[in-house]
This record gives sequence, C-alpha cells and structure tokens, in this order.
Amino acid sequence: MPLPDQPDDPGESDAILVVRCQLGDRLAWDELIRRWHPRLWRFVAGMILDRAAAEDIQQTIWLRVVRSLVRVREPEKLTSWLFGIARTTIADRLRDQYRRPPPEPFAELSAPDAGFEHVDDLDLLDVGLRRLHPADREAVVLYYLEQYPLEEVARICDIPVGTVKSRLHRARREMREACETPGE
Repeated sequence: MPLPDQPDDPGESDAILVVRCQLGDRLAWDELIRRWHPRLWRFVAGMILDRAAAEDIQQTIWLRVVRSLVRVREPEKLTSWLFGIARTTIADRLRDQYRRPPPEPFAELSAPDAGFEHVDDLDLLDVGLRRLHPADREAVVLYYLEQYPLEEVARICDIPVGTVKSRLHRARREMREACETPGE
C-alpha cells in the first residue's frame, strides 16, 4: 500500500498530475479526483460527523480546487495544499466551534501513546469524536484515520509537531473517557 502522499501509480507523481491539470488535461483531472477524493472524504467525514453536511463540504472543496489549481506554484506540495483547502472549508462551516478556545495544551510529549485499538464499539468511537474540540478531532483524523506521520499533520495544520502530539494526547484521553462513560 502506498504512503498517503504517494501516487497509486508509481509511474506518475502528484506533481506531474498537477502540471497536467494546469495544462487542461481532462484525464489528469479525473485521475486527481480518483486519487484524492477518498482521502479528502475520510478527513471531511471525520471532522464533520454529519453525512449531508460532509457531502456539501466535499463538493465545495472540489469546486475550490478546480478554481485555484492553476495557481499552484509548488505541485510537489499537493498534499498540504489540498488539505489546506479542506481545512479552510471545514473551518468556514464550523466557525463557531473554532471560536471556542481549545483546552490548555499539555507539555510537549516525546511520542504519541497508544491509540484507540481497544475501542470495539464504533458508536462509542463516534460519540468520542463528537465530543472533541475540532482542532483535536482534526489531529485524530489526520494521524489515526488518514495515517499521516506527525510531521505531515503538523505541516497540514500549520502547527508545531509538539502541538500535534499534545492534541493527540488530549484527544485520546477525552475519547477514553467518552468510551468509559457512554450516554453522556
């Protein structure tokens, strides 16, 4: 299985695909959407947790991509650019939640600790995700569901790696609490 920022077809990189799109190649657009739609969908669905709203946001993201891809000057940074558009679109939708300050960050952690392997009930996991502040949920979705390394999550979110670690630690704690006390 290729890494998240690697193309499915090792013969053509995302950067080449971007240039082909910029030149108006319709097949390149189809390939870009085929390659990136599932990744962006998992991110949006993990952040929004409401299917209808997530579908609406996904359409808005692709509209913004189509309108602005011609201006991309660093095609090799497609991952950060696409997730940046997704983050902005989600933030537009969740403006009120983003205005609330996140809980105080923990001191920088050396490495993320155990994840959510012990969660057997997906409904409990959904409840846990809903309880998270959007910034913490974003880190969880990118790191655990999209499986991006800490450095890429930091780049996508435009925050230090230590902040990503703190958000993951706080999110794991809150989700454990949600799983231990369901129905709250």
